[in-house]
Amino acid sequence: MRLKLVLSSDKNYISLPLHHNYALQVMLYKSLPNFLSNFLHSIGYFYKGRKFKLFTFSKIQSKHFIFLKEKKIIKYQTPITLYVSSGISDITKSWGETFLKKDKVILGKNELYLEEIEILTSPIFKEEMLIKTLSPITVYRTFENDKKYYRYYSPNEKEFQELIKENIRKKYQIITRKELKDFPFEIKPHENIKKVLFKYKNFPIEAYEGIFKIKTDPEIFKTVYDTGLGAKNSQGFGMIEVIENDKANF
Repeated sequence: MRLKLVLSSDKNYISLPLHHNYALQVMLYKSLPNFLSNFLHSIGYFYKGRKFKLFTFSKIQSKHFIFLKEKKIIKYQTPITLYVSSGISDITKSWGETFLKKDKVILGKNELYLEEIEILTSPIFKEEMLIKTLSPITVYRTFENDKKYYRYYSPNEKEFQELIKENIRKKYQIITRKELKDFPFEIKPHENIKKVLFKYKNFPIEAYEGIFKIKTDPEIFKTVYDTGLGAKNSQGFGMIEVIENDKANF
């Protein structure tokens, strides 16, 4: 289940750090009841020792933005639009209820006000679809030599597909409590694929955005659609939308 949030301000532009996923995440945590916010932040949902938050959010959308590289900030014209979603409908409902009750929302050092909120209808899922990233997809493996390091994978490497598929399998089993041994899954770059580098709490993350082709079981994909593709979803990665579902042409 996902929401569209339109947030306004008394100012024409709001200012945020160039890398502001953490600020968005903080705003979303603070826009949940305390017990639910604490649960997601500190506990989450587990699969064999791995913790999943089962929510994600988009990049900020605005009619106009200005990069000020020397000041390391970005300015967005208001109102801004943000999409948030979760594979657990109660989480999304709590966001909706809390945003409606709040007089103001704090994003970084900016005071915002809810101008519009909309519950979005899920698309019709088919075996072959074109999807567009609303926030970039990241997948990686962790290795340890003398110290721990992360190896990120691009869409042209087989690990990109393998890791996304495995991630879907785990999320599906958490949400449905049904064991999923195997299922068909393919993801291929289609157009406008771009590598982007982010920092989350000064931690570098490599991710990819653009339009991808996906071929999979529609019912499985429907279950995990709102949790995001790939890793680090709760940090603002992997949110996608279906833009075409009958002409992917694998």
